Amino acid sequence: MSRIYIDKNGHPLNRETVQKIPPEKLRDYTDIPINILPTHAALYEAIAEIMIETIITKKGKKTTMILPVGPTAQYPLFAKKLKERHIDCRNLFTFNMDEFLDRTGRTISEDHPLSFKAEMMEKLFNLIPSELKMPAEQMFFPRHDNMEVIDQLFDEHAPDGVDLCLAGVGPEGHFAFNENPNSGHIDISEEEFLADRTHLVSVRSSTVDMDALVAGCGDRSAIPPFAVTIGPRDVLSAKRMEVILFAGKFQRTALRETLFREPTMAFPGSYLKLRRKKDGSLEPQNVTVWATEEEAGPVTSQTI
Repeated sequence: MSRIYIDKNGHPLNRETVQKIPPEKLRDYTDIPINILPTHAALYEAIAEIMIETIITKKGKKTTMILPVGPTAQYPLFAKKLKERHIDCRNLFTFNMDEFLDRTGRTISEDHPLSFKAEMMEKLFNLIPSELKMPAEQMFFPRHDNMEVIDQLFDEHAPDGVDLCLAGVGPEGHFAFNENPNSGHIDISEEEFLADRTHLVSVRSSTVDMDALVAGCGDRSAIPPFAVTIGPRDVLSAKRMEVILFAGKFQRTALRETLFREPTMAFPGSYLKLRRKKDGSLEPQNVTVWATEEEAGPVTSQTI
């Protein structure tokens, strides 16, 4: 299938042009706000401030967020800001994006080195002062055995979409663990894919390879083979989307595919610039893309 790229005026771009756009020229080609910061420290500081702003804007009313594990460096900063400014987040409800499952399809334990729940407890929830902290019952973690419950919690607490979603995009296009579902005998339509809610997935080999490089010192056997993930329906329903590219040059293609590629299951991150309405139709999303110069650089290839 040919790849179709579009600039902000609806004009087609070829892939070579998309990959060679200098970082300082990206805004000339897209209407999507993109913030290219000098350091990752500055990026995480900005994302933490957005989380704070979201709570303050709600003025004590229920606030809902979808939160990923990757990146996570914004979470200690967020907790620190809550403490310093004495911001009450007892009415905050959070949905973790996903979690790994073991070879039998069960949720990995919290003592597993790649447990997303354990990471969130350490980097975020355990750092919030008790007098400002939401109850544990308002921290929602998908598991192999609570998928319908997670869907019901979205319906109950965020029927019109969460207030804020933080999202990353993998090199092959996944957001959360939502990858192109079509392979072999499986034939899923775009409508079905966009309506998917919390579900189980087999972790694709490309994702295993990348996670092994980033988190496992190259040890592919350290990466669990399955995962549970919230689906496109609830991710794309968010009222505000912040797409964060933070993993270095590995995400240069992902950034450009997300910005310029016409939405396609072949690269699911391309949908993050759209919001799914209740009737299933799509409209432009309230989205901002974040990166450093490392992720925003041109796509090049070289021998090693």
